[in-house]
Amino acid sequence: MIDAYATFAPDSFAGKTVLVTGAASGMGFETARAFLSKGAEVVMCDRDADGLARRHEELGGMAGTPHKVVADMGDPDSIGRMFDYCDARLARLDNVVTCAAIITAKRIPDQDWAHWQRVLGVNLLGTFFTVQGAVQRMQGSGGGNIVCVASDAGVHGGGGLIADTAYAASKAGTLSLVKSVARELAGKAVRINALNPGPTDSPMHSHIDPALKDRIAANLPIRRMGRPDDMAAAILFLCSDAASFVYGAALDVDGGSMFR
Repeated sequence: MIDAYATFAPDSFAGKTVLVTGAASGMGFETARAFLSKGAEVVMCDRDADGLARRHEELGGMAGTPHKVVADMGDPDSIGRMFDYCDARLARLDNVVTCAAIITAKRIPDQDWAHWQRVLGVNLLGTFFTVQGAVQRMQGSGGGNIVCVASDAGVHGGGGLIADTAYAASKAGTLSLVKSVARELAGKAVRINALNPGPTDSPMHSHIDPALKDRIAANLPIRRMGRPDDMAAAILFLCSDAASFVYGAALDVDGGSMFR
């Protein structure tokens, strides 16, 4: 397998700090692993306490320093405690990556009020209040980088097979959130960008039938589904000096799904 991080020097994030939400599995875990492999100090956050503990232990021998904090992005008090943890352990906060999300695939008749509240609460409100906490800290310490993971579903919609209306709407909101925050923060030394993953073979998509995954891959121009390391490599780029002129953008890492 290609080393997705080979273009980054082993110490390219040495001395930098990173907060990653949704870090107990999939893209969030791989993002934490990628930053740690390049020397960063990483706070791994997830609501799955057991999964987070296992992943934290797994990453203990890497170049960077891992921390862990249990937090639920659907609970504002929990988000506050996550930032309290960062304040107590990190000299500053250089990079924040919001990977935490709920993906659902319900048809319209099966979506009730509670479903929408749950999905928007984590995917959109949780993202905003994580961004808010990050901005408050970065503006007081010389700046930083924020990457919000959105989705190609936020551009072309859901449909209920892979992702439903609530999920797609939450990710469309994330894209608008990023642009709005970017406008407000112009000239403030805080860069914010979005990542638009395409269909990705990760635990988050475990609800998808394997035969359907094969059909999805066959219909993508690149003829495979994405991997978590594809996304993590793009996130490393967006947080690196190589992306210093990338601002308020949405980077599509989707195997060509946007122009199918």
